Amino acid sequence: MDRKLSEIQLDALREVGNIGAGNSATALSQMMGKRIDMSLPQVNILSFEDMIKRVGTEEEIVVAVLLKVFGDAPGNILFLMKQDKAQEFAETILGGFSEVTDEIYLSLFQEVGNILGNSYINAISRLTSLSLLTSVPAISIDMLAAVLSSSFMDAQQYSDYVLAIDTNFIEDGKKSGGNFFYIPKPGSLDIILTKLGLN
Repeated sequence: MDRKLSEIQLDALREVGNIGAGNSATALSQMMGKRIDMSLPQVNILSFEDMIKRVGTEEEIVVAVLLKVFGDAPGNILFLMKQDKAQEFAETILGGFSEVTDEIYLSLFQEVGNILGNSYINAISRLTSLSLLTSVPAISIDMLAAVLSSSFMDAQQYSDYVLAIDTNFIEDGKKSGGNFFYIPKPGSLDIILTKLGLN
């Protein structure tokens, strides 16, 4: 791992996570027409190997949404959910639909990943005044190792550590968990921390 963050730095990143989670909950509630809450996120810095352990095993089948981040602190955003958990989440969120097709299922996760990614990026932008933009979300269902490898397409371009934000959705008392990762290009996390006045 490249570095360890101080508790003050982690607190600042948690605040970014809190704002992003609040904005995500509001947007998801509006989209689905029902109240959806998100628990306070836990923020950690993880190595690539720890990412795999955080989600499951290399062979674990996951639903993944990837957004590329452009601008002053570029990198990748990755939202993951184990396939069985993803199915439960979809059934809970889409409980009012009589029939959930594959197209609806994939569109739901694409939009959830889009909302999460942009909520966190907008929170960073607002707190740091950095200019950040995201790509259109790309969705895939594949083995965890394949998803993570493709997210680190060029090992020379991306750091060997990532920012992990535990994401838990709560709807009508039911909790569904996913994994949200910001994979920074070298220097991007330092830029964010400097703008937060912590470097």
